[in-house]
Amino acid sequence: MPVQRSFFFLLCFSLLFSCQRPALPKEQTLMGYFQLHPPTDTLLVEIPEETEAPNTRDTIPNALFFSTIPPTLLQEIDYLADSAQAVVFGRQHFPLDDNLEAYWVEIHQFWFKHHSLLVYDKAGKTFTDRVTVAEWYGGDGGQVLIGSWLFDFDGDGKKDIVRRDIQHSLVPDGATMLERTEESALLLLWKNGQFVETPLPDTTAAVRQYPIRMLW
Repeated sequence: MPVQRSFFFLLCFSLLFSCQRPALPKEQTLMGYFQLHPPTDTLLVEIPEETEAPNTRDTIPNALFFSTIPPTLLQEIDYLADSAQAVVFGRQHFPLDDNLEAYWVEIHQFWFKHHSLLVYDKAGKTFTDRVTVAEWYGGDGGQVLIGSWLFDFDGDGKKDIVRRDIQHSLVPDGATMLERTEESALLLLWKNGQFVETPLPDTTAAVRQYPIRMLW
């Protein structure tokens, strides 16, 4: 009888402890898939060649990723960020300022590839923004290639983004197809807790100064 009573109390204590122990927040679980990026002056984000070594990191479970990131942040990339077919990887995270961090996420769907920076508010404990920094998307008639340089563009000590966009297309010309490539650059300055689109002093010079890997 004493042995049975002791076992009963031990079982009740174990159940009580397990019920009171707080569950690990989904945000914290998601963050475990990202490695801290060591401080560097410049970070280049671009789409790798198909011949490069395949991604060997653990994938983030879709149920975790798509239930943690607010759907409004993924609306602009819903053509690729599909919870049923996308494959999601956590790359790195690094501070943007004292209260905000960037989480670099990679999303694959078929041969399409996408990289975003997710902005995380440490005080509010939630993701508040998303910025595209690299992408490879399109079809046989045309493709879009994006890459980005992250560095302190304006000298305020915070990382900004120079994003490079390349539009590639095949245009019929009689019996032949003409290959056409158009390149552009976009500046996103970090101001007041967000990346703000800002005119570049010289877009043509920025295209030359900040190249990204071509895939054609």
